[in-house]
Amino acid sequence: MKWVVIILVVAVAGAVGAYWYEGYSAESTLLGQPVYRVLKKHEPAVYEKLVAEYKTYQREETSRENFINFANSEINLAATQSLAHASQNSVLALMNDMLATARQLQKAPGDTCFRYWFPLVSGPPDVARYIEPAAQARTLDLMGEVIRTAAENPSPLPEPDTVKDNLAKVINETYEQFGSDAQMIAHADDPKVDRAKVCTITLSVYDRIMSLSPAESSALLRSMTQIR
Repeated sequence: MKWVVIILVVAVAGAVGAYWYEGYSAESTLLGQPVYRVLKKHEPAVYEKLVAEYKTYQREETSRENFINFANSEINLAATQSLAHASQNSVLALMNDMLATARQLQKAPGDTCFRYWFPLVSGPPDVARYIEPAAQARTLDLMGEVIRTAAENPSPLPEPDTVKDNLAKVINETYEQFGSDAQMIAHADDPKVDRAKVCTITLSVYDRIMSLSPAESSALLRSMTQIR
């Protein structure tokens, strides 16, 4: 019986040791990227979720591509929630990057671009498949900066009166270009909607916003996160 106890103790100790190493290895790998250091400090729940998912990848219970897409989706959501109070520079840098990514995804088959803009409708796109690793890392770093600036030095939300004229201008110009099709953005969850056209219209809207002055663009983008 004594030897059985010893064997069990050794087995349990080995399992605990393996679990600790797995956790250490996962965290040390992820923390090599700036965005994960930001998440650990400012979005610990998201960070823990990503570490747990990375462990499943390490155990070969999921693919690298699945982890990448999962991480992109979770970090994107965290950044979106932080956008309203992020710094002007971080907001504009991320939006310019997202526009470049969306244009690249427009060339991908199916509704990839639509999924990029509206991930809650049919799930996020397969970023791992269509976007180069260096570009993915750059986007995540920019999202991390949005999260960091919103947490460490939050900008006040713009007053509605300061953005209403620019919002009306963007909406009117979009209707002038696309006519009644512009309404598709408001009905993106309609299964009959033309998803390719929705992507084109969405790109047009954000291009118009980014054509404003930096201060006006940032203010409008941040205020739009409050529109329901």
